[in-house]
Amino acid sequence: MRLRTRLARIVLISLLVLVFAGYFAFSTFVFSPTEADYDADIATLIPRDVDFYLAKSDLRADFAALPRLAIQDQLDKTSGWRTWVDSPEYKQLDEQYGIEAALAQIEREVAALGIDPLKAFGGRELALAGYFRGARVEDSDWAVLGRVSWMGKLAVAALDFPGLVGLDARGLSVSSGDGIASITGAQLPRPLHVTRVLDVVVVGTSRDLAAKARELYARAGQESFGLSANFNDHIAQAHRTVEGDDLELYVDWRTAAEKLRISGRFPDPQADSPGMAFVARAFQLGLLRSLAGTVGFDRGVMVDAHGELSSETMTAFQKTLYRQRGRDSKGIVKDLARIARPDAHLVAHLEVDIGEFLTELYSSLEPAQRQLLDDTLRSTGQYNGTPAFIKELETLFKGRIGLIARDNDYPVSSAENDPPHNDVPVPAMTFVFWTVGTAKAHERIAQLQKLVSDNQGKFGLKGRSGKGGVFIHNLAGGFEAWEYWSPFIDGTGHIAVARDNELYFLSNSYALVSDLLNRGNPEARVERLSDRPEFTQLVNEGLQASNAFIWFNPRATAKTLRAFADYNALDEIRSRIETTVDWNLERAREEDRVLREQFPGKRRGQLDADTQRQLDEIVQPLLDAREQTLIREQVPALKAAFERQIKYLEMCSAALLTIQLDPKYFDLALSAIVPLDAK
Repeated sequence: MRLRTRLARIVLISLLVLVFAGYFAFSTFVFSPTEADYDADIATLIPRDVDFYLAKSDLRADFAALPRLAIQDQLDKTSGWRTWVDSPEYKQLDEQYGIEAALAQIEREVAALGIDPLKAFGGRELALAGYFRGARVEDSDWAVLGRVSWMGKLAVAALDFPGLVGLDARGLSVSSGDGIASITGAQLPRPLHVTRVLDVVVVGTSRDLAAKARELYARAGQESFGLSANFNDHIAQAHRTVEGDDLELYVDWRTAAEKLRISGRFPDPQADSPGMAFVARAFQLGLLRSLAGTVGFDRGVMVDAHGELSSETMTAFQKTLYRQRGRDSKGIVKDLARIARPDAHLVAHLEVDIGEFLTELYSSLEPAQRQLLDDTLRSTGQYNGTPAFIKELETLFKGRIGLIARDNDYPVSSAENDPPHNDVPVPAMTFVFWTVGTAKAHERIAQLQKLVSDNQGKFGLKGRSGKGGVFIHNLAGGFEAWEYWSPFIDGTGHIAVARDNELYFLSNSYALVSDLLNRGNPEARVERLSDRPEFTQLVNEGLQASNAFIWFNPRATAKTLRAFADYNALDEIRSRIETTVDWNLERAREEDRVLREQFPGKRRGQLDADTQRQLDEIVQPLLDAREQTLIREQVPALKAAFERQIKYLEMCSAALLTIQLDPKYFDLALSAIVPLDAK
């Protein structure tokens, strides 16, 4: 009995010695099992002067199992996603980049590991940072920083014993020094440098970034990106989703553009489209110095971004535009959302100097268009050109413009009340202007309406059967609306104007103007956009004051977009045919063939009038049939492409973009609701 007790005691003591010896050996040569985690944001292990930074926390919650997203089952049920996966565009990308093969390879490799890689590295917190070094993104010096589990720590410790883990057999060599392991050989295009700071592992092409991580840890993050103003003001303090695990980003755009040779002239100020040319006058990439912010995914997309601008390179118009003070969102809701229907496609508001805005818009027109506008205004006898007219408008209206658009589904009482118009599908839309509010200004606006009426022929206005094309309507509530008929107005054939106190409406739909005036009455029992819960939610998530406020409802606009897509597909294919088919050559070939077969001995260019008439009667239908064949062959594919784009848009049920401007910076907030339903 005494012997057994002594043996048990010896065994127990031996086990304790082995445990303690193993613990100290493990702590010495591998890592301490009791060491604490790094208790600060891993951005504090990144140098302050990096050119780019991208980070995401709780990444493992975003994946069901690599590479399958956690929301993939919901996503697969949506019409937009199924359309994308089956689209020719996706198939082309897959053929070019091997997307499906790469995903399958990742899935096989994860299965072979037998563990979830995100549990070992980066699942809790992951960041990418570095410097642009050459004309290609892959030339950058970068480092990935991720929090690891004990498995990740063990993997880093194993680099000190490459032979034991088989790295030598794979053609890899490891050299260590100052706590950094450098891996070279095999198929690595560049050496990889690995180090560990508590539970944060740093892996990258830059040894300097790995060394800086250790140095910043020793200095408690001083001079790190995580303690910089860019991070604290525009990333840490950004408006985030409920979960708070938003994607964080920063890029020194000036350095990126210089190294990667990205042109700052985008959008192109010489673009053929007047709209795009005007946008280029307001903003170009060359103005941007840096961009920082967050992107969250919670029932959709939420973006909060801050951009630093180069005010010294701004044009006079840009300086005026960016100095304009933003307007409080409550004022925009009161003036526009309160009178718009809940099914509005678009409600937008822009704070801009009217004179500067119209001058830039006028300058972006084609020379022939400017000349026509100048000649028309001169013909009235009151202006020596468009600039003089713009200067007067600047004294009549405040520096803001609104826009409301919805389906043009208003019924027409009779054919006589419906202006002649083409069949271009367009929404009913109204521009809203704010008058300066004085009686003198209102009187002058009324005089300008009459000036157009008195010169309606010069402005291209006309009614049916040669009658006048201007009509005045007295509406309920004491409102007066003027309606100008013009065949040049697509879809509706007219322009309507009216005023409600300081609000002045300019619309392509008299019915929409009447509707907005009715909704301006606070006692009117009607549904309003401002009553929609989604609208209120997105306004609360946006900037409290903005220079640009844009509400968009893709699902509401889908009907009009589909009608326009059908029309535009036919119009675009006809335009393509005109530019790709030489009809003179086609006609000559057909005429030669018909002359050989039906008029032997006669030659083109030497025909009498009767033969030429017979030839034309035979050849023209053949050319028309040729054109129709080309249309039948090409239109369906283009219509299908338009339909796919509409389905992608329909994945979003509502979105709000707000932008606040300053000559030195801009702030941007975008919230989009993406329900992931069957729509």
